[in-house]
Amino acid sequence: MATKLEDALRKVTALPGVKAAFVFDQFHAIVARDVPGQYSNDILKRIASQLYQLALFSWKAKVLTQEFRLVYDKYAVYTRLFAKNFYLVVFMEKNLEPADFRQPLNLSVLVLDRALRTEDVFESNRTMLKVAQLAEHSLKESHEADDSFAGQFRRLCVTYLGQAGRDLVDLAMEEQYLFPPLRTEEDMRKLRDYALMHVIHPLKRQIIQKESKKLLEKALNNYA
Repeated sequence: MATKLEDALRKVTALPGVKAAFVFDQFHAIVARDVPGQYSNDILKRIASQLYQLALFSWKAKVLTQEFRLVYDKYAVYTRLFAKNFYLVVFMEKNLEPADFRQPLNLSVLVLDRALRTEDVFESNRTMLKVAQLAEHSLKESHEADDSFAGQFRRLCVTYLGQAGRDLVDLAMEEQYLFPPLRTEEDMRKLRDYALMHVIHPLKRQIIQKESKKLLEKALNNYA
């Protein structure tokens, strides 16, 4: 038996020019879907992960992230944030103009929002969000107390880049398969070089490069 959320999602796919749609949360879980059967939830989760990263990137660049649209050769993908932590993803014909889909989709989002709040998934998501926030706070405290090269380099990047600096170091650790504490010169240089390569502001990059060189030399002396 279809849930209210699934029924509401079918109203989205019933709109002219819309081919498929699904809803995911900030954990990339597929909450509801109305897509062809050959697209598994694993495929949708990969799409959700990519769209969520685009939303986060837009947010850091101070671009409106309530919604964005990507146009490909054969179709367009429209993504819309609603109910704070949920995203609606709509696959539509590429030639649709904003005037064609914006108003009906805005109405559909209101219906989805009401349907979502009657589902158990909404309360479950709120609980998971609280747990994730506590874990993030605990991780942040451990990072602030980290006196290794990785911890000092993270604080240096935060000083000049703010939250983007913390995210950059975390990304560098993940992309380079590094695990703190870093004890070898090779790992320290991997972290430093990757992060510096992604600092766009030339003056800030120069400052971080100079200051991190001192941190690197100090760390190597400590491990000598």
